[in-house]
Amino acid sequence: MLELLIFDLDGVITSEKKYWNTARLTVWDIFSSNPFFTEVLNSPQLALRHGQSIISDEFIGHIKKRAVNSNWDLTYFVVALDLISILDRVPHHHHLYIRKDLSVVEQLHMLATKVEKIAISDDPIVEKFWRQTRTMRGSQIAEYLIPFSENILGVGIDKILDLQQLWQECYRLFQAWYEGKRGFILPDDETVLPPKIIKNILADLSSRYDLAIATGRPRLEVTEPLTKLDLLHYFNPERIVTYDDVLLAQSQVDQKLGKPHPFILRRAIDPKLPLLECIQENPKLDLLEKVAYIGDAGSDVLAAKRISCLSIGVLTGFCETAILQELGCDIIVQDISTLPEIL
Repeated sequence: MLELLIFDLDGVITSEKKYWNTARLTVWDIFSSNPFFTEVLNSPQLALRHGQSIISDEFIGHIKKRAVNSNWDLTYFVVALDLISILDRVPHHHHLYIRKDLSVVEQLHMLATKVEKIAISDDPIVEKFWRQTRTMRGSQIAEYLIPFSENILGVGIDKILDLQQLWQECYRLFQAWYEGKRGFILPDDETVLPPKIIKNILADLSSRYDLAIATGRPRLEVTEPLTKLDLLHYFNPERIVTYDDVLLAQSQVDQKLGKPHPFILRRAIDPKLPLLECIQENPKLDLLEKVAYIGDAGSDVLAAKRISCLSIGVLTGFCETAILQELGCDIIVQDISTLPEIL
């Protein structure tokens, strides 16, 4: 008998539209602050009008299908792949003359002086990357960036740019745009269903089950919007697990713990479980009849499978039925409105 329902947020309760637009603004910021583009997009509003060219819905779909969960990773992938395409246009002998003692921001500015301006559009190199990673999932995608760049450029992109610093710059700018610290305020988070309907669903479910959250969002980006929507009180506060918990755990162990790793699920199931036990992936746990994880993406299904809890996929995100089925999702529903009837 089910006892605990764990919810992902984005694509399940909240829409990811704000995150995707934040990612688009971050990519625009990185490449427009250095003169890479032939188009002059001199305002955030104009950048968002060209948003599909900066990061297409198709690109987001590729990310979701391959169980890459983080929107920071989404932003980083776009920037890294665009840079591989840009570096491919630089004469080979210039690759090794981007000074390693400079910050990544300074390196990008130096690179912009060496290359012809490019159009904002999907690039054949990006399509090639997705073709070559068709069977890969999660962290395998990130790890393939280096061999992929070696194949294209003759040298790994990690030998040209500091990739860790590049990821951190993507993260820094992403958070600044999301939090309205770049002089432009994006609209607040939308919900995938009208808030009143979501409230009725959670009220019903919370009368029968303990409700938890396991999400890749930072804690503040969970508590603030859910409080505004008057939804936070339906969830057990001890069972709200966020990216902050992932970062804290990763600082103590040398291991990546974001989804599809099931760390946040185990922490939501047993908040007092010792860390070393919490990071174990144990498909033999007898959780299938007690715990369900409701998510919209491949990473959610894989995380649930790795600890043998029930996986419920909703179609209000980017994943299609076929993808969720392929990954072994136990139950697929159109949206969370059907949960009170089927559980």
